[in-house]
Amino acid sequence: MIDLHCHMLPGIDDGAKTMEDALNMAKYAIDQGIRRCVVTPHIQPGCYDNTIENIRLVYEAFRDQLAKHNIPLEVGMAAEVRVCAELPLMVGQNKIPFLGQWDNKRVMLLEFPHDHIPVGVDKLVQWLLTKDIVPLIAHPERNQAIVRQPDRIMPFIAMGCLLQVTASSVSGLFGAASQKCALQLIQDNHVTVLASDAHNLHKRQPTMVRAVEVLKSLIGDERTFELVTANPAKIVA
Repeated sequence: MIDLHCHMLPGIDDGAKTMEDALNMAKYAIDQGIRRCVVTPHIQPGCYDNTIENIRLVYEAFRDQLAKHNIPLEVGMAAEVRVCAELPLMVGQNKIPFLGQWDNKRVMLLEFPHDHIPVGVDKLVQWLLTKDIVPLIAHPERNQAIVRQPDRIMPFIAMGCLLQVTASSVSGLFGAASQKCALQLIQDNHVTVLASDAHNLHKRQPTMVRAVEVLKSLIGDERTFELVTANPAKIVA
């Protein structure tokens, strides 16, 4: 499996606190059948003031430690980017690391606020698309506006956005409403990627095993494989 959304880099956001924590998360991911992971620390001006430069420094240190400790996890570097007014400027200044490509367009892991869809975010998405940047919208099933009215994600899908659902939403960690929303989006074939969105080892671990079990019984082995391996591989190829 390939995990395109996790907060494994140490001391850079609300994920791993120390390098030891990060390495332990990497070992856990390997044990859970994840062979490749893209680390995606938050970029959220005023809260997590990360850019490609400081993310790369921590990423390279992490990669060196993986090699030193013989932990066979392949890692890549990107970011989870919160919708914000500064985003176009940051894109123009090349401050954002991208996940990879989808149909020859760069893929940005884009996060909405958890409780609403901001006014004007459709215009921001349209602007990104004009720059050949495809938003992969992170965990829409945990956005309360979408949970209440799932059809609110449809205009973004129609524009060409991709969706990433959190594995732990599928297995019920974030409650019945988010689980229902996640499963419905997946059954309706709107989801491109399943990822862990791991932050630690005590609650939000780097694992997709339980979700995969649920999905295999719901949508079958082939479609589940697309969500956890084939589609992520296409993006990071």
